[in-house]
Amino acid sequence: MSANLESNHFILIVDNDAVASQSISDFIHGKGYNVIICDNLEDAFFEVSLNKIDLILVNYFQPDGTALTLLDHLNSLSKEIPVVVINDKKEPQAFLDCFKMGVLDFVVKPINVEVFWYKAEILLTRIKLQKKVKQQSVELEKMLYEKAREEQLARHIFEHLVNIDNNQFDFIKSFCQASANFSGDILLNGVSPNGNLFIMLADSTGHGLSAAMPIMLLTSTFRAMVSKGFSLVSLIYELNEKVFDEFPEDRFVACILLEADLFRNKLYVWNGGMPPVYLHLGHDEQHSDERAVINKELKSTNMALGILPPNTFIADIFSIDLPSEGYACLFSDGLIEQPALDGSPFGRVRLNALFNDNLDALPVFLDEHFSEYFYGDNIADDITVCTLDFKRLHQWNQTRDFNCLASNLNGEFNWDVEISGSMLLSADYLGSLNQFLSVFGFATNFCQRVFTVVAELFNNAIDHGVLELDSRLKNDPEGFELYHSIRDSYAERLSSNDWVKVCITWNHMNELVITVADSGKGFVGFDKSISCYPELSGRGISLVKTLCKHYELISPGNITRVVME
Repeated sequence: MSANLESNHFILIVDNDAVASQSISDFIHGKGYNVIICDNLEDAFFEVSLNKIDLILVNYFQPDGTALTLLDHLNSLSKEIPVVVINDKKEPQAFLDCFKMGVLDFVVKPINVEVFWYKAEILLTRIKLQKKVKQQSVELEKMLYEKAREEQLARHIFEHLVNIDNNQFDFIKSFCQASANFSGDILLNGVSPNGNLFIMLADSTGHGLSAAMPIMLLTSTFRAMVSKGFSLVSLIYELNEKVFDEFPEDRFVACILLEADLFRNKLYVWNGGMPPVYLHLGHDEQHSDERAVINKELKSTNMALGILPPNTFIADIFSIDLPSEGYACLFSDGLIEQPALDGSPFGRVRLNALFNDNLDALPVFLDEHFSEYFYGDNIADDITVCTLDFKRLHQWNQTRDFNCLASNLNGEFNWDVEISGSMLLSADYLGSLNQFLSVFGFATNFCQRVFTVVAELFNNAIDHGVLELDSRLKNDPEGFELYHSIRDSYAERLSSNDWVKVCITWNHMNELVITVADSGKGFVGFDKSISCYPELSGRGISLVKTLCKHYELISPGNITRVVME
């Protein structure tokens, strides 16, 4: 006990019996505690006002009052000091009156100091714990208050970032229900400069703020890339790289990305780790007599964002003709896993039935009838449901001013690059080419074709133009290995006089003209020899010819020109 005592804390003894007071004081001093002795209440009031009193031992009868007078004085000062009353008579009424005023215990004269001190230690320990709990309670309330303020600010920022520039379309309807202050689900839409509509439904790992952090990153990335006209493929790869690089290994984001290309009349869907996308496409025109409704499920064929590193991540995109009417339903797994009235998960079967019954009104229906289908008010996981009305989407598209679209490809541009020296074998220029074409709104599959053609022509210009390698070396495995060994050894010899130029032009006839030239002497002679070995050599040029509208090798053979449309 004495190890925890403080020098400025006291036990106050109020008793006009000097012998008894001194005896108790000596015993308490022996326990290592400071003692103040008063023989009347007035002196006791003075000591209480000056010192930190941890315990008062007071005789019931005093020259200037009783213990009740002391208790009343302490209450008026709002001082919570434990009081033990001494009495030489067992007077039940006096005991009762004191207990009503807050007395914690009684001792009867003659006082057994050992028993008294045992009681005093219990009281002092209890009071000390009460003060500690009270202090911790105050600190906890302060922390909770600060936490609430921080969450309010964070929620304001989160909602601002999420909802800003989120277009309100009558063909998109949604229902959202968060399981915590912050939702790990996000539903975004945007229109790219070429007029394509993008929709993203993402479901981040976990709940609350930890789940919302990746969502904020995806939101800013989605908006930036859609507004700049990047393709769906570029968007998917960028989102995966962001989540993989910037968040811990146990954090990933399941996601559905949808692109409606209203000019090419195509619908592209990428599903990474999410429940299937339901399609209710109206009636089959080829079987109009049967009036059969076409229902499809576009199931996930991809890993969620952030699981695979960028170098092994592959985006598998589902493509169909954009329906002229019908509906799509996108939803997170929180809805199908939410307990229904029978206690079991709501499941896909019941959700699909609700979708077929309500179609684009499903979000409104869920908002109005949620309690009729689900048990209790507890939301086990974040819930998001979105529907897309294809007929209204087309109606919206017909009302747009197409002259305002920034990417209708009516203009012209040139994209030129020249690479020389050892950079010829190490430069990564194709990524920038893909991004460049995406900004102008070229379709994803067209960008991929251009990528393939430029890569083949560029490598051909290096190998057979600059390095003058004979492609016949690749006709067998040993020669193939020798071919690349020679190629790598030439890298150290390359100088600024060894170069390859690539020029890409988009003209007024909506043709993409690609010209690749190199510093070599020309390889017209090699062109004939290549055709004699179709099994391995020359396959790159054959592929280029199939992908292009026109192919031309310009004399003396170090310039290749192709036209794509």
